[in-house]
Parts: sequence; C-alpha cells; structure tokens
Amino acid sequence: MRFSFASLFALGLAMLALVSLGSCAKSGSSQLASRAIDDYCPILPSRTFSPSTSVSGHAIYEYRLNGNGVPSDDGVVITVTSFLNPALRSYSLTINSNIYTVTSSLDRTSAQQDVVSKLKELINNDSASGLYAYGIAQLTVTQPGTAVPPVITNLSRLTITSTNPSPRPIRQAEIAVKDSSGAIIQCAETLDDGSFQFEVPQGSESYLVELRSRSGNARSSAYVLDNPSSNLQHSIQLTVSGQTPTAGLLLRAPVHGSLMGGAFNILDQILKAQDYLRNETSGCDSAANPNYFAGCIPFTTAPIVKVYWSPGVSPGIYVNTSGSISFYLNGRHELYLQGGQNGNVTSSDMDQFDNSVIIHEYAHFIEDAFGKPDSPGGGHNGDSIIDPRLAWGEGWANFFQAAVTGDPIYRDTYGTPDCTSACAGTYFNETLDPTGIPNNDAPTQGALGEGNFREFSVARMLWDVIKPTGGTSRFAEIWRTFVVSGSGMKAANDPFKSVGRFHHIQTTLSDETTWSTLRLNEEQIPGFSVYATPFTKGLPGCTTSLVPMTPIRSPGDNGSFATSDQFRNNDFYRLDHQGGTASIELFYSKSSTDAPDLDLYLYKTKYIFGRISDMLISSAFTGDGCPATGNPNDQANPFRAQNGCPTKPAGLSSTFGYERGSSTLAPGTYMINVQADTSVRAGAPTNYVLLLNGQVICPQP
Repeated sequence: MRFSFASLFALGLAMLALVSLGSCAKSGSSQLASRAIDDYCPILPSRTFSPSTSVSGHAIYEYRLNGNGVPSDDGVVITVTSFLNPALRSYSLTINSNIYTVTSSLDRTSAQQDVVSKLKELINNDSASGLYAYGIAQLTVTQPGTAVPPVITNLSRLTITSTNPSPRPIRQAEIAVKDSSGAIIQCAETLDDGSFQFEVPQGSESYLVELRSRSGNARSSAYVLDNPSSNLQHSIQLTVSGQTPTAGLLLRAPVHGSLMGGAFNILDQILKAQDYLRNETSGCDSAANPNYFAGCIPFTTAPIVKVYWSPGVSPGIYVNTSGSISFYLNGRHELYLQGGQNGNVTSSDMDQFDNSVIIHEYAHFIEDAFGKPDSPGGGHNGDSIIDPRLAWGEGWANFFQAAVTGDPIYRDTYGTPDCTSACAGTYFNETLDPTGIPNNDAPTQGALGEGNFREFSVARMLWDVIKPTGGTSRFAEIWRTFVVSGSGMKAANDPFKSVGRFHHIQTTLSDETTWSTLRLNEEQIPGFSVYATPFTKGLPGCTTSLVPMTPIRSPGDNGSFATSDQFRNNDFYRLDHQGGTASIELFYSKSSTDAPDLDLYLYKTKYIFGRISDMLISSAFTGDGCPATGNPNDQANPFRAQNGCPTKPAGLSSTFGYERGSSTLAPGTYMINVQADTSVRAGAPTNYVLLLNGQVICPQP
C-alpha cells in the first residue's frame, strides 16, 4: 500500500495523495483486457553453437542518487576548452572527442545565456555521448583569474557539472537474443558487475540483443512492466553480427530521455531487498549460528512480483484515482509506481528513483507473501492517529525500506533537476532515528497504547531493534515473528493485525529479546487492550463491567469518522460469532451535562472505519437519555419510544444513555465499536456497559 506523502499531509511536506489501496482497492488491472506476460527467457543456461561467435559486454544504468527531484551528490565535473571566433560569434567546444558548435547573434550582454542554452541543448540531445547537463545554473561560462562576471569575447573555459553520477551495473537481468524472424535463439543473464557473455551462431546473419527489465532466478524475482494491459517489459536493444566476435558491447539505460534507467533502478532495488532478507536471515534456523532464533525460517526467494511503471503515467488511472500515487494491491502480487502525470516527466511526481518508495511498496508485497496483512488501506499522512491495522502495515514498510538501504530516512521527492528549483525538491525527509522528540507521529507521553495507532511510531520502534548503533536485536528476530510456524503473523488467526499482535507474538516466543523499553519509548502495548479487545460473558464476576471513557475533541475534530481519534474516542472489541442473532446493547452514564454521547456499531471483518456499507449495526442517537430528563429530544430515541427505558445495569448513574442493535450473522469474526460522538459532547468522563444477547461483556486485555 502506497506510502507517498500527499495533499493530505497536514504539515505541507507533500503534495501528492497519500493513499494505501490494499485489498480494499477496486479491481483495477483485472478490469482491463490484458496481454499475457511473456515467459521468462527459456534457454537458460545459455546454449552453445558450433561454429559460434562470442558476444560480451556490460549493462549499466544511470540513476539519481537522492531521488528524482534531488541532484546527485557525487556527480562528475567535466572541464573543456572552447575556441572563439569573435567576428562570427561562433563557439565550439569539444567533450570526449564530441564537437559542439553554436552561434549567437545576440549582443555581448545577452550572448552568454544564449550560448549556454544552446550548448546545453546540443549536449542533452546527443544521446550517444552519455552526458547530460541539468539546469542553466549548472552550465556556466567562466573567465579564469578574475571574480568579475565573464566577458563573452574573453571566453576561454566552459565547465559542465553533471548531476548524473557514475552508472551502476544492471544485475541479474534477463537477456534475450532474437534472429531476423523474431525467434529467440539465445538467453543469458547479467552478473553482479553488469557483465554478460554468450554465443550466437557464426554466419552472416545479424541478431537483436534485448536486455529486459526482468529477473527470474534464485537471487531476484521481479518483472518491471509498462502497464497491466500490454504487460510488456522495458528493454534496451542493440544489433550484433554473427560474422565476427563482439566485445565491449555497452547496454546503457539513461536517466534522461527515455528514462530507461528508472526501470532498471526499480529492478535493482528489489534485488537489493531480497539480498538483504537472505543475508539477514541466513542461518536463523541453526542453533550453532549467531543469527539463531527458535522457529525462524530463513528467507530464500520470493514469488514473482509484477511492478507496473511507465514514464509520464500515474497508476491511479488503473484504480479510478486521481492525483499522484504509488501502491501495492494485496493478494495480487502487483506493485504500481508513479511515473509522472499526463506525460509530464520533468516537474511532476515520479518514484522510479525514490528508493524509499520503491522498497516501501515492495515491503507490502513481502508482508503479503510472508505475513498475511489485514490493512484496510486508506489515507495516512505520517503524523496522525490512524487505524492500527493501517499503522502496522505502513510502519512495517517505512521500517523495511530503511533496513534495506541502511539509511534511517524516508525520502520522497518530486520533479527532476532538469527543471528549476521551483518544480523539483523533496516532499518528505523523515528520520526514523531522531534525537529527542520526533518531528512527526510522536505519541503523547504517558498515553500508553497511542503508539499502536501511529505508523512512524511503529517504524521507529522496529528501527531501534536493529539499528547499527545501539540496536536491541537482529532483523532475524523480527522475521521470526512473521514466519514462525503455528503462531507467527502469517499463521495467526487474526483479521485485525496490529503492532499489538506483533508484540504479543514476540513476547510469547522462546529466547525473545526484551523490547519493553523500546515499546515504552513509543507508548506501545503488546496484546489487545487498545484494539480488537477480546471479552468473556456470562461468567461469575462478570455481571457488571464498567468501562471508563474520557473522549477528547482534538484540533480539527469535527465529530466525523474521518477526524475521530481512534485511540481516545473509540473502543474496539473482537467478536467471534458462531452464527445467528447478535443483539448488542450499550448503556452509558449521563451524570453530567458534558457527558459524551456514545454510539454503537458492529463492523464486518474487513471493514473501513466509518464506512456505512461495512456496518452491520449502526445505533447513533443524540436524544438517548433515560429516564426522561426534561429534554424533548430524549423521545427521538426509537428504542425508548417503543419500549420505554430498559433496566439499567448496576453501577451506572440514574440518568443513562442507551443504544441497541441486532443483526443476523454468518459464522465469523466481527468488530464491535463504541464511539464517542465528539460533535455533541466531549471531555467528561463516563462509564458504559455492553451486553451481547442479554449477557454483560467483560473485556479481557
């Protein structure tokens, strides 16, 4: 589920829609007429021919080190000599044997900018050179030995600063070789240094070498495709001859123009994530290994994930969503990454070089494959109390990208250095290892349990487990909590997974590391006392269960579901039902004029908080006082009008509120929600009692 910081971001750090789609998304690509994905190149290992001609070379991709919208900090500087014919106003410069000549007809005061612009255009249009000049300010005319502005007739040096760093190898990628009929006659894969070598039949025929943005081996399993309709991989193509050997073949994916470097950067980040999982869990099932945790299952490889990315395209179009989003679809093994918008690949949001976003989305896939997530998706802005299922899923993904990159920063950028600073930069640059109180998503001190509802709180806690300096444990222990047989996150019979469930599993496993301090730092609680609380009913000592609630009206709270504080203004109870009638009653004290109005809801298993279609019971009345208090609105409660006041349980005040609902349920698990309607009243403490089919519910921590 996509973590891209968006227009929802209250601090103004982002401009995109911050959306998680997950299992609640529309069917998206399944609605499209889709072309079948090509089979992975079938001739592996590579075949030999007799007689044969050898082909060898390297595959590299250009990239942007700190994201799409941030210039690289390890760019190269090329200094060249320029010759001038003042009479013709002609300027010629040579770079790596490439000659660029421009002529300016402008006067001396304007000629410099004109020359710079024209040279920049010539360099950037020369795709064979591998050079690119970003921004007018980075292509400057200088006059040695003086600080005064350069005079165009004294031009002697021109410096080009490229923000494109040295290319990286394209690793573990598929190579297909085709004959003139288009039939595949040879296959290969690149090595970790980007090198490749294979044979073609010797003869006069030419062959098309196609480097594809796919991996399907024991190291990596990902297909980077254009869109879910055509299902075509991105590729770089060159022709070789079967007549004579070809050595030093260079397959280069550029960072500009076709943006093909983006496809191979996405592929490489997934390889990096899988390598991290293998390395960090290696030997975790062997008692002789320092990485050992009982019940841990080492990661080997993951199922194939399909990653859809195309320059200039926002994948929101596949799920009828406007704006800039990247996301993962639960259960489908499909990951969608932002490639721009409406063809704009200069100043719009793109994620092909935002490694935090790429690995974050891949983390959702890893949880889908190895942890059985329950996140409902929905908006999240990185600094608010949200559904604990969503907080867990997003917190895990925020953490995992930091673990893989080794950098405790979540970075999301927009635009490119090709435009001015006004249309390129960083949306979000959040540290998971802050000094003091975090800038975002800091739980209230002393509000134990609030951290279960905050995604960055979850991410920081997980980072504190493994961080290189002062970490508490190893990633293998986190992984063990996912995969341990019978009781791990994947095996747990829990449709309401949160960090509370994660902590509950971790604390009950053998040889666990004590994370109590880490949890306390982030105000997190193991177990289910703040969400999906189990209960007993009808047992001795369970005849009356007074539950206290002191709702608040926080800034921006207008009483709607969207602004409701799910930690303070809501209680959630897990209902495991064998099927049949479920009649639920809610009694609550109204001993004060400020006493909050409480409402009662019963949700489906895969619910979205506040969505009416997910409510099986909805009882929300403002005039619900019993007995009559002189308030004419009391009669608005149809339960009271039809049945009079019910008999209140012991322990409540003489003036009490009452809500009731009934539904016929199929066998399964549901969520009972008691919510304070803060649009009516908030701030005064109150007690309530819940009854299920006439028996008092006693919450269990």
